[in-house]
Parts: sequence; C-alpha cells; structure tokens
Amino acid sequence: MSKQKGVCMTTNSARMTITRQWELLKLLPNRSPGVTSRDLERALVSEGFEVSKRTVERDLSELRRLFPIICNAKGKPYGWYWAKDASIDMPGLSVAEALSLSLIEQIMKPLIPKSVMDSVQPRFRQAKKTLNGLKSPQKLSCWTEKVAHVPVNLVQQPPAIKPQVLETVQNALLHENVLEVKYQSLRKQEISDLRLHPLGLVQRAAVTYLVASSEPYDQPRLFALQRIEKAKPTDIKATSPDGFSLQNYLDASASQFDSGKDIVLKVRLFSDEVVRSLTESPISDEQEIREDEDGAVLIANVKDSWQIRWWLLSYAELVEVLAPKELRAEAARRLALAAERYANS
Repeated sequence: MSKQKGVCMTTNSARMTITRQWELLKLLPNRSPGVTSRDLERALVSEGFEVSKRTVERDLSELRRLFPIICNAKGKPYGWYWAKDASIDMPGLSVAEALSLSLIEQIMKPLIPKSVMDSVQPRFRQAKKTLNGLKSPQKLSCWTEKVAHVPVNLVQQPPAIKPQVLETVQNALLHENVLEVKYQSLRKQEISDLRLHPLGLVQRAAVTYLVASSEPYDQPRLFALQRIEKAKPTDIKATSPDGFSLQNYLDASASQFDSGKDIVLKVRLFSDEVVRSLTESPISDEQEIREDEDGAVLIANVKDSWQIRWWLLSYAELVEVLAPKELRAEAARRLALAAERYANS
C-alpha cells in the first residue's frame, strides 16, 4: 500500500471518529439517569455508523476528559448525561437569529411547561450571549428591550410537568413503546394504573396532552401530562388503530379541539373598531365584510371550533351571530344564562 493511500485511510478514519463522537455528544440527555451505552450504540447504528458497545464506551471515556459529561454509576446499566447547565457549544448565532430567539422565548415562556423550556434554555442563553457580546451594545443588543409580545387573551400559567414524566413519554413516543403510568383523572379522586400506547403529543394553549389508547381499548384519548404522577417505560411495542392519523384525530375531536366541520359564519358587527380590526386582521382566508344600511356583516369560512365560540362570546354585545342557526342558538343561550346570573346578583 502506498504511503499516500495510507495517509488517506488514516485521515478518513480520524474524520469518522470525530463525526461519530460529535453525534454521540448530541445524543446525551441533559439530566439523570441518562442514557446507557447500549442505547447509544443502537442510536448510532440507526444513524448509519458501524459501531459496537465497546467502542461507544471507549468514546465516552475519552470525551469525559474534554466535556462536562457524567456517568451515573448508582445503578446498572450506567447512564450518561450532560452536567447541569452544560451542553454542546452550539455554532455561533447571527444577530438576526439571536434577536428572533429572544422574542420567541418571550412568546413561549407563558405557554410551554418549565420542563420543556429547560431543554431549550441553552439555545436561549446562547442568543443572550451573542447580543451581550456585540461591540455596539447600545444598538442591536438593546433590541430585546424595545420589542415585546403581548398575548391577545388571558394566558393561564402552564401546569407543572414532572421532568421524568416528560422525558419518559417523549422517549416512548419516539421508540413506539408501551407506557405504564399512574394517572390522576380530573373527574376521579383515585389514581389509575394504565398501560398506554402513545400516538402523539399535542400542545393546546398552556396544556400538553398525550394522545394514546389505554389497554384494553383501541379508542385514542387525551391524557394531560401534568396529571401523570409516574411514568415507566417498557420494551413492549405499542400499536396504533388502523389508519390512525394525529391530524385526523384532532379534526374529529369536537369536544376537545375542532369538529373538523367547515361552516359559513355570518355575524352582524355593531362597532366600527371591530370592523377595522377584522379588516386589518381577518379570521379566515375566505372572509368578506359587507356594508349595509344597518352597519356591517362579516361572512367567513371557518372551522366550527371552541376558539370560534370563545372569540364570539368575548365580543358580547358588539356582535350578533346570524348563521349558522345552531351556533346562533348556542350563543343566545349562553349569553341569556350569563345575563340571568348577573341580574340575580
């Protein structure tokens, strides 16, 4: 073998080692109990690396001398994870990216559970570090003090989700494994032991839901993550109903999300400010505001949903639902009940 060919092979081998170890660092979680070398081996193999468990262990031992990673030796098999507040130093952010991330943090913080936010805090810290390091701090780096996000509705504080529960649920969903959970239903006092087949995660406002079927039933249901007291992974493969689609499930879940039914909404508008607001910010791509002798009428193609109901009721006396008839009757009933309660106080 020629000397040049030998050098090329050595260089390629070194490059592959660096690539593998870099990927290995990215696979480590940021909290205990960590991930085992066997699971890391499987993950690397699925990414196309030819690697053994022994090679992974050797890589981890080398990387431990250079990076703040920890081996959880309290029980076997050992788990590997990043030390607290440490992670791979991400590639430098541009100023535009840093500004965008700072604004995104403002928007996400009231909506996303703390355990979820913790997983992306390193990126937000990197954004702040980028802005604080600018040579002209009085200009771009002060941009975050000049830009704010104000939610249009009252925002409830996100419920607390146990970090272990969140991580276990996410891993079970990713690897399509059955979960054993202790669940506190909103309507029941006692805690139930359930075996769940995870199908998806859904964020609605401040609440995160697991969509799953509970043995022995096949019908998918919603499980609020903050009500899962404990979650235990299994090696049993989860199953999903034939033809299941998360989006189709959401479209069909009338009581929780949208009914999936398209309706033509007709609403009488009694306020010039409401007319102006809807003109500037339509509620639908297919919206029209018609002027007549009595004022203005909004006509829009929308989904029949709880959001539409909340939106209509928030305007109270400033609007009148004209169609569909069912929605008009529902709005009238709700407002009449509210008026009755105020009248009796």
